[in-house]
Amino acid sequence: MQRLILRPLTESDAMDLFGARGDAEVMEFWDTPPDATRSDTIAIVDILLSDVLSGAARYWTIRLGHDGSFAGVCDLSEIRNGEAADIGFMLLPSCWGLGFGNEVVGRLLEFARSLGLKSVTARIHAGNTRSERLLLRTGFQLVEVISNYEIRPGVFRDCLRFEATL
Repeated sequence: MQRLILRPLTESDAMDLFGARGDAEVMEFWDTPPDATRSDTIAIVDILLSDVLSGAARYWTIRLGHDGSFAGVCDLSEIRNGEAADIGFMLLPSCWGLGFGNEVVGRLLEFARSLGLKSVTARIHAGNTRSERLLLRTGFQLVEVISNYEIRPGVFRDCLRFEATL
C-alpha cells in the first residue's frame, strides 16, 4: 500500500482544501493570506481547475494511503512550452516532519519528466526553512535571491528561487 495517493483536484475537494488554505500556519509562506471562508476556497479551486483545462497546470490532492484522508495539495503550474514548470506543495501541519514532502516532490519531478520537461522551478519565501531544506534534499539548487518581490499588491517579501534540471 502506498503511503500517499495523489489524485487530480476536483471541485469536491474544496472543503478539504479549506482545512489547509484557511489555516494561518499553513499559509504563512504563501503569496495569499489564509482563506477567510469556504466560499473563498471554492473560488480558488475554480481558478485552479480553469488553469488545468487550459493546459497551464496540473493540481493534485495528497491523500493518506491507509484511509484516503486529505493531507494536502501539490501542483505543476506555469507549464511553459513543454520545457519547464513551477512546483508547489502544501501539507497539513499534522503531516509535517513525516517525509511526505520528499515523496510528493519526488513524484512531481517524475511526472515532470514524463511530460518531457527539462527543468522545474520553485519560488519560496525567505525564512521558509522547512521548504528550503526539502528542495535542497530533492535535488534543487538555489539559483536566485529575489529582494522585495511583490507577492500581492502592496505586499513585498524576499524570496528564493530554486531549480532542478531533469
